[in-house]
Amino acid sequence: MDPLAHVPGAGAPPLVGHSLQFLRDCHRLMDTRRARYGDVFRTELLGRTVVVFLTPQATREIYLDPDQVLSSEGGWSTSIGPLFRRGLMLRDFEDHHVHRQVMRQAFGRAAIAGYVEAIHTVTDRHLDALPAGPFDVYRLMKRLTLDVAAEVFAGASLGGQAETVSRAFGDAMAAALTPFRLRLPGTAFHRGMQGRRTLERVFGDLVVQRRQQAPRADLLSRLAHATTETGDVLAVDEVVDHMVFLMLAAHDTTTSTLAVLLWQLALHPDWQERVVTEVRALDGEPVTLANHTRLVDTTLAMQEALRLSPPVPFSPRVATRDVVLDGVPVPAGVAVTPASMTLHRHPDWWSDPTRFDPARFAPGRAEHTQHSHLFVPFGGGAHLCIGHHVAELVVKTVVARLLARRRLVADPDAGVVLQPVPIPRPRGPMLLTVT
Repeated sequence: MDPLAHVPGAGAPPLVGHSLQFLRDCHRLMDTRRARYGDVFRTELLGRTVVVFLTPQATREIYLDPDQVLSSEGGWSTSIGPLFRRGLMLRDFEDHHVHRQVMRQAFGRAAIAGYVEAIHTVTDRHLDALPAGPFDVYRLMKRLTLDVAAEVFAGASLGGQAETVSRAFGDAMAAALTPFRLRLPGTAFHRGMQGRRTLERVFGDLVVQRRQQAPRADLLSRLAHATTETGDVLAVDEVVDHMVFLMLAAHDTTTSTLAVLLWQLALHPDWQERVVTEVRALDGEPVTLANHTRLVDTTLAMQEALRLSPPVPFSPRVATRDVVLDGVPVPAGVAVTPASMTLHRHPDWWSDPTRFDPARFAPGRAEHTQHSHLFVPFGGGAHLCIGHHVAELVVKTVVARLLARRRLVADPDAGVVLQPVPIPRPRGPMLLTVT
């Protein structure tokens, strides 16, 4: 007897299921299945059945998980598990809480205030080198945010290793969703595991260096000198696991948000000018925790970019025991996920949902306030993105520094297509021109 007989959507091609459709056109797959089956359906991804929930109430119940029955580690194990093992998203319940508390010291208000200078220094260095002609905004933002993450969290410039590290992260993320997980030379999964070893080497060397130095303020140094309740230092590989996952989250998700935001501002000059006007009002001041809330239109545009392309489109979990989610029984061992990328475009909740319209977040409309978990770009509950305040500061800094001196132009007929999973990125060049 099928324990999920009550969930529609059974029947998928053998072996690969819907994985190839998922990778080729995820939005279409989710929209087609929602139109056919409603807001709860099953799909076959990466070798297992996943129940997809597209209601804000189910999203709330999955994120909050008051009875601690939904395993994030189990949810991510078939995708990023081997490549980003033991990162915060791959820890559960009390173990997750303990390690999150260790990491939290890098994300308090005082710590974030200390990052401002490094964020501005790195941003200006990259923007000063902008070419006169068209440039690929995604590639530029990826290099910029990787350098910001390295200097803020690792307290070091990657220098000549930056391209190697960026490629290693890219290979690891590409491997996370390949349905063919064999470590054979030439395969995506093999390249991903090689990328993981590269990251272990780079950050392992940095941990050893930090332990030979007096403690510093950056997170890497703090983790390198941290001790357990028994007085032992954390194992090198445990520090490396945290740093590799944090560096991924700190730069890849921010890259996605910045690239989408700048692209949309270039396509919508009216909103670009609104942002420019309030940037000018800063009169050259750096963006800080104290003044970033003055960038009201920038915030609206950023929220709209996050709605259209949430950095983490899915948040898979596995039920450790039987549970009911938004009235739907889910047996133990079954994988479930909210899908923010589809919920954020759900026509029952959003007006003209595929259109870039930042005013939907403004007072008077505030479409996102219809439910507490309708707009969830950074996840929620215990696994709410620990660095989302830093990400917001980086995004606003880059936008302010760039538009203080330049204007952006994009070709609306360029045919830019975003692949939303595992983290949104363009399938080809994302060319902008500065004037």
